[in-house]
Amino acid sequence: MSAWLAKSLGNWAVCALFGLIATVMFTYIVPNGVAEVTANRTLAPKILDEYFLTWSPDDARQLYAALGAGGRHAYQQFYLKLDFWFPVLSLSVFYCSLLSLAFPTGSRLGRLNLLPIILYASDAAENLNHFSMATSYPDLPDLQLTVGPVLSAVKYGLVTALPSIALLGFILRRKSPTTG
Repeated sequence: MSAWLAKSLGNWAVCALFGLIATVMFTYIVPNGVAEVTANRTLAPKILDEYFLTWSPDDARQLYAALGAGGRHAYQQFYLKLDFWFPVLSLSVFYCSLLSLAFPTGSRLGRLNLLPIILYASDAAENLNHFSMATSYPDLPDLQLTVGPVLSAVKYGLVTALPSIALLGFILRRKSPTTG
């Protein structure tokens, strides 16, 4: 799978395109979706997805209470229409492309281009957790309040680490005597 991803995504045009898509997603589309959910941040200062590196059970309780029934429904729609599908998927494709360029197929670390799959899976699980908590509120199960922050931490850990890993790959390639 790593080789197929590298062949499909490991070129600068794909990398630039998905970098641009992810940038538009996270600087324009997602913030507008969050503003819709939070009534321009008057109901809540941020949604759970925006707590870097992770959130606490109290953050979740406060958010779902502050949103009210209409806001919780809007939060679910935010996931159904946008967040389940596009933002982190576009970022994951960008990172996969970048890592494929930094660590070519056949290199010792070529399979690092699979790490964005973990990023996307953790985000999808995190989103499903947030969606279902919005459904079950005021009953927020302890399991969701325990696992949810871990999923967020995995997601944000990878969001933060993958560009550095790619940069390291480019530096190592530049210093390697076998690269021209």
